[in-house]
Amino acid sequence: MKRLSVVAMVGLLLGCSQVQKVEVPKEKEQKIAQVGEEASMKLLKGLRMELMNAMQKGGLDEAVTVCNKKAMEITSQVEKETGYSMKRTTFKYRNPSNAPDKYEAEALKYFEESIKQGKMPSYYIQALNENGKVVYRYYKPLKVEGVCLTCHGDPNLMDKKLLEKIKTLYPNDKAVGYKEGDFRGVVRVTIPADKI
Repeated sequence: MKRLSVVAMVGLLLGCSQVQKVEVPKEKEQKIAQVGEEASMKLLKGLRMELMNAMQKGGLDEAVTVCNKKAMEITSQVEKETGYSMKRTTFKYRNPSNAPDKYEAEALKYFEESIKQGKMPSYYIQALNENGKVVYRYYKPLKVEGVCLTCHGDPNLMDKKLLEKIKTLYPNDKAVGYKEGDFRGVVRVTIPADKI
């Protein structure tokens, strides 16, 4: 019976993924920040270009369609090009697949606390040991720009038809009520340690 318990415990341990936070090596921080910034900007430029093209072609209705259908495709394409896993996340997400995990939530809280103290750091870095392999997570903060308010501002001021479409696509939408300059969330870039 004792042997069976040990075998069961080993099986459980091997079957569970283990993630632990570890120290970010100071000598690698600048390189991590450089790689993370380049990758996050590539994603943001791709998304912005696609949104602007959609708005020119079909207005706000087309822009919402891009966010709903193409944003994840663009993210996947940039991941393939860079070799890094990427995600946009926030506490006030529209798409449930963008909800933060516990480490992303820690990064979001870091930026929120910094803003309360009158600072806006340009990035945040974590090092995680994921099943024996170290990865660095680079977080780039995002602020709400004026154009974002069309779909993410005060619902009372938004176009009613547009608001209805958003509610249809995202029944549990949390991504409204922003003002220009508000902290929106982060782009997270995950970089394997062996790439730094």
